[in-house]
Amino acid sequence: MFHTSIVWPSLDQPVLHLGDETATYGDLLLIGAAIGLLASRRAETKRALYALESGLEDPSREALRAEAVAFRNLRRLQSGEDLRVWLSDRDLTTDLLEDHLRRTLAARSFLAVEDGPVKEDVDAALVVDLACSGWWKRVADETTRRWAAARLPLEVSAHPAPAAPSIGEVDGDDDSLTRSADELAESLSLLGKLDIPRSVAVLRELRNQQVALDAAKLKFGSSEIVARRIADHSLDWTRFVFDEINLPTRVAANEALMCARDDHMDPEEIARLAGVEVRRREHRRDELPVGMAAMLSGAVIDEAIGPIDTTDGVRVVWLRERRPPSLDDPTDRDPAALELLEEALERVKAGRAWALGPL
Repeated sequence: MFHTSIVWPSLDQPVLHLGDETATYGDLLLIGAAIGLLASRRAETKRALYALESGLEDPSREALRAEAVAFRNLRRLQSGEDLRVWLSDRDLTTDLLEDHLRRTLAARSFLAVEDGPVKEDVDAALVVDLACSGWWKRVADETTRRWAAARLPLEVSAHPAPAAPSIGEVDGDDDSLTRSADELAESLSLLGKLDIPRSVAVLRELRNQQVALDAAKLKFGSSEIVARRIADHSLDWTRFVFDEINLPTRVAANEALMCARDDHMDPEEIARLAGVEVRRREHRRDELPVGMAAMLSGAVIDEAIGPIDTTDGVRVVWLRERRPPSLDDPTDRDPAALELLEEALERVKAGRAWALGPL
């Protein structure tokens, strides 16, 4: 069925349980290639290699150590044994991980925007980057979402929707699907060769799932449904626009408050005297610390409030606008529609979808 390679993962290995179906790493590779996630990851890897080889970027040991700590914390790899097991599960070494971290830092640099020829084998680096970057989990999550969308209640999945861009030119055209499968199967041949008949079936199902997902987005994005969700979040989604200055101590913050309240100085003048900057910020109520949200909820427009203790200093704030959520505001409407869709998909997935292998 599959011709496997000596690198992780083996394409015929099961990785996802989806209802009464099983998806393999090969299926995920194909889906990731079909929806563009593989191409974007390859481009990032290539840009990073170019930045490193051309000398545009050269991460320091301190930066690498900090990135390694962040990598382990994100994956809860607290002990050396945890890390060794994680690497072993993916047939990786600490040297390969360090190479990935170096590419991650290089890709993050604003200098890594140029693209050019590289000496290193891009696909060999890409396989490591896929394993270490969370790419397989991202594709698995997207695969699970699409599988769930196709199993939403009939009145949702049958809701009229624009035709999804098809993989292949005509519905049911096995020749065009086979051509697509052949092309995508070469996307990362270092991992092995995909089984074409299975790939055709996966692409056909992926096309059907896209139609169902588009229908679900329309259903849960309807004005009536979204308006109810926005009303439910009328307090939490209230949006604050405010100016702030961040000062090193409460004494300095209290002095700034006195200047604002007693001397009627504006934030820019206070900031200039304090040697800091005024920052304009906009946040929803539920994005802010509880104490700060409470103060802004009761604040008078344009009056200074504080001091507000934070982890990086003490803030003084001037509220400029308090805006309730609105159906007409995309920053309210879009999150509401997405929240409704994801809740519906989670209900389908509950107890029916889980990982069978490392991601």
